[in-house]
Amino acid sequence: MDSWIKEGIFFLLVVLCKAAVLPPPWADVQSNPCAAHPRGWLMLYWPSDGKCYTIYKKGHPCPDTQELSPGRRGAMTVAECKCPPGTAQLPHSTTCHKLFERGPCRTGEYFAPVEESFKKRGERQGICVRPKQCADETLVYWPPDDHCYYRMTQGPCFLGSILQVGKDGLANCTCTKDSSNYWAPDDSCYAHYSRGPCETGQLFLPGSKCGCASHLPHYHNDTEGCYELDSAGPCPKGHTFSITEVSSKGSRAECKCKSFHARASDGACYRMYTRGPCAQDEMIMRDGRCTKVPCARGRLYSPKRRRCYRPGATEPCPIGEVLSFDFEARPAVDGLSHNGVCACGPGSMCLRKKVITCLSKPGAAIYGNTCHILHTQGPCSEGAWLVRDNTGSVKCQCRPDTYCTELSS
Repeated sequence: MDSWIKEGIFFLLVVLCKAAVLPPPWADVQSNPCAAHPRGWLMLYWPSDGKCYTIYKKGHPCPDTQELSPGRRGAMTVAECKCPPGTAQLPHSTTCHKLFERGPCRTGEYFAPVEESFKKRGERQGICVRPKQCADETLVYWPPDDHCYYRMTQGPCFLGSILQVGKDGLANCTCTKDSSNYWAPDDSCYAHYSRGPCETGQLFLPGSKCGCASHLPHYHNDTEGCYELDSAGPCPKGHTFSITEVSSKGSRAECKCKSFHARASDGACYRMYTRGPCAQDEMIMRDGRCTKVPCARGRLYSPKRRRCYRPGATEPCPIGEVLSFDFEARPAVDGLSHNGVCACGPGSMCLRKKVITCLSKPGAAIYGNTCHILHTQGPCSEGAWLVRDNTGSVKCQCRPDTYCTELSS
């Protein structure tokens, strides 16, 4: 019995030791004398004056914008001054500037990280660069994630702010009380024709109000509500609420299957080449029918060739590309995808990047360097909407049976 108890105690000690939090390297008194002080693991030794200073604190003994950080010199922990996370310095300078903002750069440039310097010990360096060009003038480049977004939308911004171009020529997230997108009750800004702060079935409209009108492309007859375009809206599973009709009388949105989805017999849409509503070891095809998965485990299906290949194979793809998993499929939502897609191979120079433009969106048009949906008020006056005339030009026009005093804002 005593032996059993001893073994149990030993096992418990092993578990507790494994679960214990290991001290940081600078808690070693031999390399950091400050570690011997009360709460010394929060301090670093500065050899120049022999004093201890709080770790990750900006200012003395470092320059004003840098912070004291632990570094390594061989097996030793040393104190060094570094720019805080999210900032960097120009070479031969000790001043830290925020990344992806103008900082020390000229108008129209932003301060970008020099990636190699972030992987090494010591300085985090930055460089001034010009933003990349987007596909059209309605899009603005957002450096932090290297993507383009439509201006006057939420884009990559936090909820309650709008993406716009500042006086420095760079994209920024903003919200001001004099903005046409401002909503006073919660001191936030929302994109027009998004749900914003409104109830289900209503949209945030020009004039900073919630509402819904039957002349809007966003109107859904069955529910008598308005919904954001290209969203799930009032639609069943696998559908998106998108514009399907554009005419001189107006535009209309309907529920339709999402891209690369097929409608099954139950009325829902499922991502092609996933299980969908099918039985075990089956997948849904382009026509919505279920068929047995033709591939063995570890193989991907090529719809164009109607054959199975191993991941990384070059045969079904153009030169420089290899067969890869369909990363646009979301296993938690769509289920396991058997679809194989061609992607850039290791070390290849191919570039497969979707280019989105305003004109590629159904029922959209460029007006005032901003992407608008036709047959909405947009920047027009009350009672008017945006239309495309016989010459292809986009202009404000009074809605049928509506009186408006001005045709532009």
